[in-house]
Amino acid sequence: MLSIKKKVGIGLVLCGVASLILAFLGIPMGWSGAVRLALVVLGAALVIAALPLMWADGIRNLRSWPKIHHLHRMRQSGFFDVLMFFAVIALLLLALGCFGMISYNATFAKHAKLAAGDGPVPATLEEARLLPGFVEYSFKQDLNLFSNHYHALLSFGGILLAVVAIGLLYMRFISPIVAADDSLRIAHGVYRKVGQTALSVFITLVMLFPIYWMVISSFKTSTELLSSVPTLWPKEFVWENYPNVLQRAPFIRYLINTLITTCCIMLTQLTLGVLAAYGFSKGHFRGQNALFMLVLGALMVPIQVTFVPIYVMIARLNSIDTYLGIVLPNLVSAYFIFMLRQNFMAVDDSYIEAGRIDGMGRIGTIVNVLCPMCKPTLITVSIISFIDGWNSYFWPKMVTKTEASRTIAVGVQQLKNTFAGQEVSNYNEIMAGAVMAIIPIVLLFLFLQKYIMTGMSKAAMK
Repeated sequence: MLSIKKKVGIGLVLCGVASLILAFLGIPMGWSGAVRLALVVLGAALVIAALPLMWADGIRNLRSWPKIHHLHRMRQSGFFDVLMFFAVIALLLLALGCFGMISYNATFAKHAKLAAGDGPVPATLEEARLLPGFVEYSFKQDLNLFSNHYHALLSFGGILLAVVAIGLLYMRFISPIVAADDSLRIAHGVYRKVGQTALSVFITLVMLFPIYWMVISSFKTSTELLSSVPTLWPKEFVWENYPNVLQRAPFIRYLINTLITTCCIMLTQLTLGVLAAYGFSKGHFRGQNALFMLVLGALMVPIQVTFVPIYVMIARLNSIDTYLGIVLPNLVSAYFIFMLRQNFMAVDDSYIEAGRIDGMGRIGTIVNVLCPMCKPTLITVSIISFIDGWNSYFWPKMVTKTEASRTIAVGVQQLKNTFAGQEVSNYNEIMAGAVMAIIPIVLLFLFLQKYIMTGMSKAAMK
């Protein structure tokens, strides 16, 4: 159990860290320097005041311990290897920054001497700009990548090296004190949980902010949305944006087209993926591994490389601007074949033999044995295929020409053309269309996310 002074120390440390975080957040929020300095001083004072309360028992117990080889103890921790990795990165950044600084100074000296002629050579860029012969554009063109960003390289490398130094100091001096006090280990466990929770919340907010901005912007006016000072909450909710989207473009038609093509892609990828995965996992034929390597190689080829021959093929089939033109290039997914094969390989062959004894053929074995046993992965594959088909933009943009076959992703992009020639663009209505487009995907993920997690974990275990 934690003593009273340990609980007080934990409270002081948490308050001090919160004060330091507020001081950091005050920079983008425009707080005055005096307020930020006061928060930093307060946070540091609270942390320093908590140290005697937290470490007194640990230091007393540590003195009675036998002598410890600290370097050996530090190297046994996985955290030490992580710090060494970041130390190497920091030193590399510092080396690149120094190279960039030397290159910058050499390039500047050359241009400054050329501009000065017989006169005094300027020492700074501001002085060089006053010379009529100094061409700043030519000077910047002669700078390389490291010369242009040497300030950032040095700053980031220095910060990273300081973090590594703090981590090593913690492992050398503070970690033994914590190990010598059971209650102090509990306190540090509290810090770890609070830190993990705070980091998780921060990352979640960063990831969700674009979605929040899209939803909020769909209720704003065009003037407010394009204002130089962004607002996190609409001054006035404009509910008409959503009905306007349905009036300005055949949005319902886009949804129907997307639903039809997405379901066709999902069903064909699932069916062909199951059959191919069964052959690669439970079948035995010549060239099996070589063919599977070709399937894996297909994962490395981006669509931008293959879309020209595919487009020519679709054009020769007279399938441009049709459902077939959208669906045909996406009938098979190499990634899904790989996932299903890994799961089918995890199923013991005795189940296959039992199915054959019961009189099942290959299709019966797949449907009645393998598919039920790999249900989470099949659901995961179906969901991912549906999401990919729903969000697909590049290929539908290439192959669709009219409103009759456009999908939702292309249709949202076409919304901007409905305000051609107007003074203010309709970005608010584009945001409303984007919100309506993602609603099915969000609902699908919310209801079926447990199957996605289970299917992914099972595929990774093999």
